[in-house]
Amino acid sequence: MKLAALFRGEQAVLRGNFLLITLSWIIMFSAQPIPDTYASLFYLNLGADAFLLSVIGFAGSIAVALVQLPGGYLADKHGRRWLVTTMTFGLAIGTLFFIFAPSWHFIMIGLIVQNLCAIYGPALMAMVIDSLPPQSRGTGFSFQTAITTLVLLPAPLIAQFLVVTFNFDLGMRVGYTIAMVAYFAAAILRLRLKETLPNGDNGKPDLLKALREYPKSVRESIYVWRKVPKSAFNLFLAIITINGLVVSCQTYFVVYATLHLGITMPQWAIIETFRYLSIALPAIVAGLSMDVMGRKRFLILGYLLYVPGMLLFINADFNVMLLAFFFFGLGNLLQLNSYNVLMGDLIPRGLRGTATGCLQFFMFMMQAFLQVLIGFLYAFVAPQLPFLLLAATAIPLSVFVFFRVYEPTTKEE
Repeated sequence: MKLAALFRGEQAVLRGNFLLITLSWIIMFSAQPIPDTYASLFYLNLGADAFLLSVIGFAGSIAVALVQLPGGYLADKHGRRWLVTTMTFGLAIGTLFFIFAPSWHFIMIGLIVQNLCAIYGPALMAMVIDSLPPQSRGTGFSFQTAITTLVLLPAPLIAQFLVVTFNFDLGMRVGYTIAMVAYFAAAILRLRLKETLPNGDNGKPDLLKALREYPKSVRESIYVWRKVPKSAFNLFLAIITINGLVVSCQTYFVVYATLHLGITMPQWAIIETFRYLSIALPAIVAGLSMDVMGRKRFLILGYLLYVPGMLLFINADFNVMLLAFFFFGLGNLLQLNSYNVLMGDLIPRGLRGTATGCLQFFMFMMQAFLQVLIGFLYAFVAPQLPFLLLAATAIPLSVFVFFRVYEPTTKEE
């Protein structure tokens, strides 16, 4: 697909809901990484220790997991728009706990609040897929990721400026304030979204009824895998494993780099900026190729790039870490985009919310378990072990995808 086709023609993707969601993500992603750059160090500064970092992550993952099934059920029963718009405002309000946190306990409460608002996740992803022409999904996802990656570029440098200008504690709180303002701006923009489910109820869904129907939503979410191709289920197994390991390791990247490898905070900001910059162009090229060459080969390549990334990271100096995070960042981008596009190709429109809710429920449950495991290995066994485990797991997963996941001959609308 030619780049110009993104903007015009029958297969154009940058219009309507997809354009609005992309703009909202640009706003959010330009601000969210500012506090995220040193978030783990901020939690340590508030009294947490290395293992408690995983406990904080565990609590947040459990919270977001519990709302995925009703979120997917509501997305397919009542429509996507109400959940997306309302819960984005909740995400912004939850940031207040980070801004005023006197201890790490408030960080955990704020994370739980924000992750409960992530009930809109299945609805948002279903809306994104609904809004993309089938033959342009790879291009659309990759272009969106590349653009949102580019807007991340200033964030680490802004974070470094804030912690130097205001001291570390106050600078982090200013960063969270910037993020809160961005979330509110994105929430206001999303009020202009239009419903994409043909039979969806545009009115306010009954959340209490949804809670009463939780057992039903669990059953429907699990049974949905009987209604979709086997490849979708195999892809589901692969993503919940790799995602849990990646997220768990990311918690400790800045801690390991600064405390064990001697990387300074200014150097870390440069490393994060380089990671975002270096993968933007390859992301666009991969997206343009994905719709022609197929999705699976890019998914496998993404998994395999974790291997050199993590092997280089464990003993890296500043220059080697730049290369390590290029491999890691590009691998992460390729596997996430390929997985999203493949799921869109495999799962019918009317089942996407339910399937996404089920996938994310088990993904976050697995993530919660792996965060505790990774935290234990990091704090009590060897700090290098989590990163080696990610590299070692990526290889058999790539083999599994090669033999057990097949691209459909006809893509779902």
